[in-house]
Amino acid sequence: MLPNYSFNDHPAMDAFLIPGGFGTRQEMYNRRLHEFIYSLPETTLLTSVCTGSWVYARMGLLDGLPATNRKEPDRLESSNMGKVPIDRLAEIAPACRISRARVVDAGRIVTAGGISSGMEMAFYLLHRAGYDENFLSDVARTMEYSKAYAIYRDDIEEA
Repeated sequence: MLPNYSFNDHPAMDAFLIPGGFGTRQEMYNRRLHEFIYSLPETTLLTSVCTGSWVYARMGLLDGLPATNRKEPDRLESSNMGKVPIDRLAEIAPACRISRARVVDAGRIVTAGGISSGMEMAFYLLHRAGYDENFLSDVARTMEYSKAYAIYRDDIEEA
């Protein structure tokens, strides 16, 4: 993937997404990323999928807010050497109210649980932007995601 912008460009954006994955462990300490996020206008929506919320947690942005993370451990996380990501989120951000919902809307910050929860967050953000249920159902059908969408569309916590 080739980015169109760098941190130095300060592009105007409606939303900023931090994806999850192993790389978020180091990004929790990336001061340049944190400074960039702090510099974003209050109107920029901050979103994350899975362990991406750890970055916002480390920055203190989840203090006093509800947020979610992945609830099922991988092999290492389920061993005595690991910790389930949602429990790690609680450890990183003790002032955060941990939610087990797949998507949590805390106003400016919207978090999604595990990897596939990013799909539900995308549908939710479309809904939040004003798209109606007919449109969302049609998108889900086109993506061959109708059954999952029907199951998870209401697993959302709004603060």
